Amino acid sequence: MKKISAKNLRKSFSLLISVFTIAVIAYFDLKTGERIAFSSLYLLPLIYLTWEWGIKTSVIFAVLCSFLRFSLDKSTIIFTDNYGIPYFNFIIKLSAFTSVSYLVYLLKKLILREKALSRLNSEMISAISHEFNNLLTGIHLSSTLLRDEEGEKLTREREKLYRILDQNYTVMMQNIKVFLNKARLESGKLKLSLEETEIRRIINHTLEMLAPLTFEKNLTMIKNFPDSILLISCDPDAISMVLSNLISNAIKYSPNGGEIILSISEVSEKEVEISVKDNGIGIARNDLGKIFSGFYRTAEGSKQAKGFGIGLKVSKELLALHGSNLEVDSEKGKGSRFYFKLPKH
Repeated sequence: MKKISAKNLRKSFSLLISVFTIAVIAYFDLKTGERIAFSSLYLLPLIYLTWEWGIKTSVIFAVLCSFLRFSLDKSTIIFTDNYGIPYFNFIIKLSAFTSVSYLVYLLKKLILREKALSRLNSEMISAISHEFNNLLTGIHLSSTLLRDEEGEKLTREREKLYRILDQNYTVMMQNIKVFLNKARLESGKLKLSLEETEIRRIINHTLEMLAPLTFEKNLTMIKNFPDSILLISCDPDAISMVLSNLISNAIKYSPNGGEIILSISEVSEKEVEISVKDNGIGIARNDLGKIFSGFYRTAEGSKQAKGFGIGLKVSKELLALHGSNLEVDSEKGKGSRFYFKLPKH
């Protein structure tokens, strides 16, 4: 026996529902006559049919609904002055029904086109990011090998050049990861893998990765961690991405010689709060609602450091998948504190 696909089953169901709805509307239309106008309600099944079956089926049913209304007019209304009124009503109703059906058809085409373009865009970003990732990894490995070969012969000037390479590699890898996660989020391909995780390990690993940037600005990293081990339930890669975004932002917008405070605290028996606080440029109140929108940067932030302005949006969406929320306390010129909560394991 041939198996019926879910799509065909849904379409068949939509046809039955539409026919039943039209019959119900026609029944009440017949019973109430001119006292209550039910004509506009025929649009509901027509819109449904257009969405599921397309414009051709919808036009056929538009003609059917118009003819049905015409028959009701002929049977319930006595037109003593002008017998052409039912025919005029038929033309008006048919025009209205077909016009709405066509508009819904165009709307669906636009939505599907937008989805296709968005999917193509995500796939292109993902492919390009992977290529850049491979190239950067090769460059970084070559740089590391050259540095190791020089050994004790390494001069101060060349050491500075290698540090610049490390810094640029760190920044570029950070940007690539952000774009990759953005593409996965938009395409729906990002799936969380929750597991028992020691949050301090993720933070320490992130700090090691961002060490070249911290060293360049002579920043002090202060860790306010509890003595006991705190296990949380999360996707380690996703939370690592979130922390990497928050800490790298804190580094970018902190002054040379500034300090960044990383805190872990138990806010309840079931939740742990993780926060990243800096003493940098801060965020103006009217910008606080915009920084999570994507590709948005404040005027002060654009002057302070380069970037794309999507890291916070990606971080917020990754946390939303965990059932959490990225929040911020900030004041212009007085630094920022970003924080979120995760469940204990």
